[in-house]
Amino acid sequence: GGGGEGGAVHESTMKAKRSAQAAEVRSREEATAEATAGGSSLAEELEFEDEFEDEFEEEDVVDGAGEEAAEMEEAELEAAAAGGGGSSSADMPDDGLNPSIGGRFYRAGDAIEEGEELRVDASAYDMLHRARLEWPCLSFAVVPDALGEDRAAFPHTAYFVAGTQAEARGQNRLLCLKMSAMHRTKHDDESDPESDDEEGADEDALLECQTIAHPGCVNRLKLMPQAPHVCATWCEDTSVRLWDLSHQLGNLHAPGKGGGGASARGEPLKAFGGHGDEGYALDWSPVASGALASADCAGKIHAWRGSAGGGWAVDAAPYEGHVGSVEDVQWSPVEAGVFMSCGVDSSVRVWDVRRKGASAITVDEQHGADVNVISWSKQVNYLVVSGADDGSFRVWDLRSIRSGEPVALFTWHRGPITSVEWSPHESSTIAVAGADDQVTLWDLALEDDPEADSAARGRDDLRDLPPQLYFVHQGQRDMKEVHWHPQIPGALACTAADSFHVFKPANFGDGQK
Repeated sequence: GGGGEGGAVHESTMKAKRSAQAAEVRSREEATAEATAGGSSLAEELEFEDEFEDEFEEEDVVDGAGEEAAEMEEAELEAAAAGGGGSSSADMPDDGLNPSIGGRFYRAGDAIEEGEELRVDASAYDMLHRARLEWPCLSFAVVPDALGEDRAAFPHTAYFVAGTQAEARGQNRLLCLKMSAMHRTKHDDESDPESDDEEGADEDALLECQTIAHPGCVNRLKLMPQAPHVCATWCEDTSVRLWDLSHQLGNLHAPGKGGGGASARGEPLKAFGGHGDEGYALDWSPVASGALASADCAGKIHAWRGSAGGGWAVDAAPYEGHVGSVEDVQWSPVEAGVFMSCGVDSSVRVWDVRRKGASAITVDEQHGADVNVISWSKQVNYLVVSGADDGSFRVWDLRSIRSGEPVALFTWHRGPITSVEWSPHESSTIAVAGADDQVTLWDLALEDDPEADSAARGRDDLRDLPPQLYFVHQGQRDMKEVHWHPQIPGALACTAADSFHVFKPANFGDGQK
């Protein structure tokens, strides 16, 4: 059921049946009406207020580095689920549920009976492109570009930076990727009168690659928001490095140059070896230019500051408080002096940069499992989502986080949560990746829907879907990270042990494409 060569792949979406399970999160409008004006600085008071008050297709590869070049994998899109015939998206209700498709909805971990096979519902995607790289990538980032905001017209172009997990340490690379000619892959029985991509719908996408040597496996990478060509990497050799990728990205931007040249062996802008243990937690501040936080498996968090002349200084004294590994860090989207962390001690913590001895707020999630990842909403700056090793993820309201009670708790995933990220376009929408080979998309504003209940009546496979779950993407093995594209509403990319996918659900934005 994975995405391997020659295997059947299932990427399926269903608008979630509206079950009794609900997790109530106040809407932005309600929060606006209830928020208190004139809130104090987070760094001063740590009181959290709303600042507003409230077809697989085979991809053509341009080889940029010989053996480092990406190989692309071909798979055929099927128009129906296992054992059934196809149906046009015109037959689907507005909420995206398509009960007329034969077979059953497959949830990762379900048993596959004799005679069953997994097939994709092609109508679930407006766009779906898959690439197989030479080595797996544990981490990647979307590179902002100058092609415009809120892009809807196909074909799409996107830029990424990814870090490899190669078999030998000396084979590792930072990959600067350009994926272009990403056409609409959804083929309906009736042509879309608003589509501008009819002529190129059957063309393959183009992948171009520029690389730079990296001295070991890339555990995690992040791009500096104020200067996206500056990339921070956590390496398996216990060091954190900063890289200037302007040359590689510049080659990708220049027509016809993306495939030329061998792997570069540039020197990092900065290397810090003071952690003493390897780590995964890494984040740039979106507020303070050049501010970086890196945390290791020994529980220590170091703060980086941009210095005069374009350099960086790293505080020798770490922030300490976690018992065991710090798994993730996130800077506040509005306050230069506040960041959060999570770790294997089951805790989520809020830090004031002026206090290194202890976190300002500590919340024990009380499940006894690692808290692997966190994401701080940039649209509603008092909301944070955390994902744990037991497959659960929680939504926290920072104005009431001291109570220890999340405003939402979901337990859909059957494996550790490996990535969470708020949508940059929909304030109530979250993407979640898990080690159970699923990426799930959630809209916290969705509630029980009698129409969806009626459409799913008699379907045992749809009986217990949470009402907030509106899309399930599968077909990759061992999901690692998922990220929204900030300039293409509804588009996401996901890296896994076996492949790299770029896709756009047909029902993003409640059916508004």
